[in-house]
Amino acid sequence: IDHVDVTTTVTSWISDMENYIVLEPLGSGGFGEVLKCRSLRSGNFFAMKRFFAPDETHHIFQRELAPLSVLKHDNVIRLLTAFLHGGLMHAIFELLEHSLCDELKKKGCGLESLTIKKYSFQILRAVDFIHSHNIMHRDIKPDNLLVSRSGVLKLADFGSGRASNHAAVPLTRAAGTMWFSAPEMLVMDPDYNKPVDVWAVGCTLVFMTTGNYFLKGERFLEHIKMIITKVGPLTAIQEQQYLNNVKHAREFAALPLVHPTTDLMEKYGISDPLLAQLVETCLQMDPVDRWRCSALLRHPYYTQDHFHESFPKELEKMVDQDQSVHLMVEQDSFPPITTWEKFQERNNNSPRCRNPGTRRRREMEQVGEKDAGKGVNITLSLCL
Repeated sequence: IDHVDVTTTVTSWISDMENYIVLEPLGSGGFGEVLKCRSLRSGNFFAMKRFFAPDETHHIFQRELAPLSVLKHDNVIRLLTAFLHGGLMHAIFELLEHSLCDELKKKGCGLESLTIKKYSFQILRAVDFIHSHNIMHRDIKPDNLLVSRSGVLKLADFGSGRASNHAAVPLTRAAGTMWFSAPEMLVMDPDYNKPVDVWAVGCTLVFMTTGNYFLKGERFLEHIKMIITKVGPLTAIQEQQYLNNVKHAREFAALPLVHPTTDLMEKYGISDPLLAQLVETCLQMDPVDRWRCSALLRHPYYTQDHFHESFPKELEKMVDQDQSVHLMVEQDSFPPITTWEKFQERNNNSPRCRNPGTRRRREMEQVGEKDAGKGVNITLSLCL
């Protein structure tokens, strides 16, 4: 697959709410909620994402579920099935133990150096993969990076994602989370593209290393000032977009004129010089100057000790350790439906999947009640 055109290529699966027992809430946001559920077909645990936008089902299907239906990669969250119930779109995802944000909060500081290298390499693999399919994520942050029991990291929540070569839909500043948003997104440059994800990766790298957000403005203008102070001045294009789209000239004139430190380790609070250089290649004010993920994967930070050659082999073993999860996923996956029209037709006209029966359902409910708090947990962040 060379690219994904979400306006014409829409793939999903048909299932039914009757096939799942909802156990407990895992998270919620402006667009819906995430629930821990159990399959009546197999007894396996999954994450159910329920969207609270009955008038947006087609849009949700195209923007979030369509890309995930074709993005098959070890470092991208796996979508099993999607269906309509009560007029709302529901999607079933594989269930992972925790998010990168959970791990950092639990630790209370930055991660160990080898863990940073392993996680960052997997993040770049995931972003490089979706970029190769012309998809921007637009909301990369620790909450949307999930980690399996064996340490496999997966990029999740494509609610803000969109095709990078699709000009019919205007881009929006509100697509992502401000603390991880690139300057061109913040000033509403209509031509921003894949480099916005690279900026977010850079912010995530600092967070993984220090345990603190690198850029944390509470309000928009404060955040812009922080970027200028800590990273560098806006480009000429960004200045013009700021004046055109965001604030008046008086407020722009109040922005600081400073020169951030050139000592990269001091700048980012990172003691590893190669890691500090890697972050610097991501956090360039001009998106043209940011390295592509394919190049970042060959940065000296990864090549110096041949990590880029040895770790992929280790990652294969880590994925194999999660093989039971993959078998569960395959066990509960449904055949693909290639168009939105077929999706609607199947939901509206076709017989429902067979009900497992009252006895089987009650047996599973009893097991679910007993084990509700014992299964693995997930943080599947919603697009806020």
